[in-house]
Amino acid sequence: MPSLLVCSLILTMSSLFLRSAADDPLHSKCNNDRNYTNNSTYQANLGRLISSLSLSAPATGFANGTAGEVPDRVYGLAICRGDVSDTRCRECLAGVPRDAAAGCPGNKAATVFYELCHLRYSDQDFFGSSTGAEYLKWNRGNVSDVPTFDRLLGELLDNLTIRAASSERRFAAGSVDFTNYEKVYALVQCTRDLAAERCDVCLRNEINYIPECCEAKKGARVIGGSCYLRYEVYPFFNISAATDPPPPRPPPPVLRHTSPPPAGTPAAGGKG
Repeated sequence: MPSLLVCSLILTMSSLFLRSAADDPLHSKCNNDRNYTNNSTYQANLGRLISSLSLSAPATGFANGTAGEVPDRVYGLAICRGDVSDTRCRECLAGVPRDAAAGCPGNKAATVFYELCHLRYSDQDFFGSSTGAEYLKWNRGNVSDVPTFDRLLGELLDNLTIRAASSERRFAAGSVDFTNYEKVYALVQCTRDLAAERCDVCLRNEINYIPECCEAKKGARVIGGSCYLRYEVYPFFNISAATDPPPPRPPPPVLRHTSPPPAGTPAAGGKG
């Protein structure tokens, strides 16, 4: 089995051919308060963890883990958007080793955001806890009927938040009719280390940013290290892949053979 170093080199070289503009970082959230030195144990642990997460996350769309021992232990997670294939997930994460080093050089904690994925790491255990919004982006175009748009968007995001928090994937997407010829499409997602209640709180906190940053805008993104939301007036996600899987079918009834009733006793449901 190839070592993580070899896999990392292969992954980085492959990224030169596989990545597109959609795989360029949207934003890097750096923590400049805590730094590591070059060739330190922490840097080596960080490199191993990033490579491991980048390789393992595409199988399910999410992975988290640690590398090393305290005080040089690194905690990290990688997540891909719930509607993308494992191939696109792998392509999105392919440049993480390079982009993390370039975006937040020497930082012990950082989050690198992409269109279809993001990676977060820290020297402190953050699993199960959520962060606030760290990146906002909105469209320049404005909607014509703001009150109606706000009401429909609010209802849609509320419904999606409930669905995402209660799902194993912590992901939901959908749409609602805005006008006779226009829909509003939205997508919400949490990292899977969050419990249902924390996912719900994280997303609702991000929804609260919308009136402040993006009122009347035709589309926006509110992104944090633990949850994410986006809405547009055009379909921006893979609708078929974003559909919730059907609930499992109930098991077939078990037929039980019973002895015939004694002579002279009516069978159940029969007439006396």
